[in-house]
Amino acid sequence: MRRLALLAVLSGCPPKGASTPQQQIPEGGPCAAAAGVFAASYVTSEGGSNGHVGWVLPLHAMAVEPTAQVAEWAPLDATTAGVSGVPPPPQGPLWLVTANAPPCPAKAGGYYAAKLPGPPANVSYGVELTGCPPPSDPQESSGLVLATTDAPTGCAFEQPRPVSARLGDVDAQKQWHRPTKETPIPPALAGLVPVHDCKPPTCETLWAFGEVDSGDRPVAWSGAVNWVQVVDPAQPCSWQVERWSGVFVPDATGHAVKLDTGEHTLALSAALIDRGGPKALLAEGPGAYATFDLAAGPAKLAHAVTWMLAPNEAWEAVDRLAPPCEHAPAAPAPLPKDAKPVSPY
Repeated sequence: MRRLALLAVLSGCPPKGASTPQQQIPEGGPCAAAAGVFAASYVTSEGGSNGHVGWVLPLHAMAVEPTAQVAEWAPLDATTAGVSGVPPPPQGPLWLVTANAPPCPAKAGGYYAAKLPGPPANVSYGVELTGCPPPSDPQESSGLVLATTDAPTGCAFEQPRPVSARLGDVDAQKQWHRPTKETPIPPALAGLVPVHDCKPPTCETLWAFGEVDSGDRPVAWSGAVNWVQVVDPAQPCSWQVERWSGVFVPDATGHAVKLDTGEHTLALSAALIDRGGPKALLAEGPGAYATFDLAAGPAKLAHAVTWMLAPNEAWEAVDRLAPPCEHAPAAPAPLPKDAKPVSPY
């Protein structure tokens, strides 16, 4: 039941002169509105669900005492779920979208509460989903639920492509080496980056950015900048790292505007685009996601869901570009290999 979008996917420098492939938007039903886009997970008994197997739609999380006697998996009635703060599931026709299958008509079933050991210890709440088969690949445990009348076969899920990076390399001996190549930060974003007095060899500026396009125009960017105080090249755990990151969209003049993703900075997972143009953005972090409406005017937050409480160390790892070390913040394990939704078309 764990999903995570990491900026690490943006770490590769794009080849110079590389062109963006022409986007192919399939025919068929359109994307759902941003308010009707939800993240789903497939749970198994091996995941500690006390025998429950199937698709679920996580909607809420609540902290509990580590010693609290909480069932690993328990069905809930609507009244108990409401008292616990669980919002109602999306209404109307629902479609489960996964990587290697056409959209499947799904139905929201009963509420549940699932114990997550953490840290921090917490309970994840949601509703079971019925009507759809398990993933064809056992390693794929995530999908999207779209609330829309027609099957969203005409909806493309575009992930950010790497457009800009300046990063070091780690050799076979796990020794970090300073950057030797870079691609510049996109001009639309460069003016937003805070100014730091960071000069080699005592400080290195690292960055990685990705971009989603529709036609010949950018839809959104996601990325991070790190300012790394290199004290001892052999001891990366002792380095001080300042971070700046976010999800950005162009305004009417083409300049980037940073989206407000709440308490934590999220990373862009995908833009939902149909033949009518960009419809929504999905941004994710450890146990949380938000959707933004692109259909009319400036991007607006449609809804935000926290379905698992993650430790601060996991959030710090989301936009860390500095070299890893055994004490560096790391995301909770295990994570599904398909950490981000991909187009099933």
